[in-house]
Amino acid sequence: MELKVVVPTDLSEITLEQYQRFARLDGDEEFLTHKMLEIFCNVPLSKLPNVKFKSLAGVVTRLNAMFGNKPSLTQEFTIGDQAFGFIPNLEDITFGEYVDLDNYMASTSELHKTMAVLYRPITQRAGKRYDIEPYESAEKYSDLMKQAPLDVVLGATLFFYRLGADLLAATTRSLESQQTSIAAKLNSEGSGDGTPRSITLLKEMSQSLKMWEDWAFTNASPFLNLTKRKTTSNVDN
Repeated sequence: MELKVVVPTDLSEITLEQYQRFARLDGDEEFLTHKMLEIFCNVPLSKLPNVKFKSLAGVVTRLNAMFGNKPSLTQEFTIGDQAFGFIPNLEDITFGEYVDLDNYMASTSELHKTMAVLYRPITQRAGKRYDIEPYESAEKYSDLMKQAPLDVVLGATLFFYRLGADLLAATTRSLESQQTSIAAKLNSEGSGDGTPRSITLLKEMSQSLKMWEDWAFTNASPFLNLTKRKTTSNVDN
């Protein structure tokens, strides 16, 4: 009996837990394709023989296109009946929040903890404004955040890296302006070497953040990697 495959069409239809399950897998093309159908399309491995070949071949392409999107920041979302809100004012971020974000954000396996720092239950509203629960620890809501929609997760992560890149760029421009205005004085005192080195370092850090953005939404995607392996295999043959 033929089995129809329902493929997600938007990142909001995929949970963070599903993404993490797939992202930690390693194997050949056939294995990853089978696991892709099992995890994202809810097709039991025992039912794969009943899936049309053309359906199987099209799954990677469709998921690849979906993961090529770069979601924007979502301020609020719900899990069940609970509304969660993004940190209302990043200028008021606590030291504990900052340290935990720094520890968790770079790892796919820790993204549920990242989300538990960035989003917490909304406690009260006033028009478009809202307050969220004070931060205690990422552990409090990390398990629940595994059910967060993936578009919300990737949008928040991308927002933070873009924010970091923008802050670095602004700092670099400020240093360059200062260097131009006081270059003669610094050179006359023999102490002008530090500023150019600082500017160079900031530019390198900014470029690294841009490279991370490209990496996170192209090479890091398990779907795109699978597609690349298929393309390489076809060229070799």
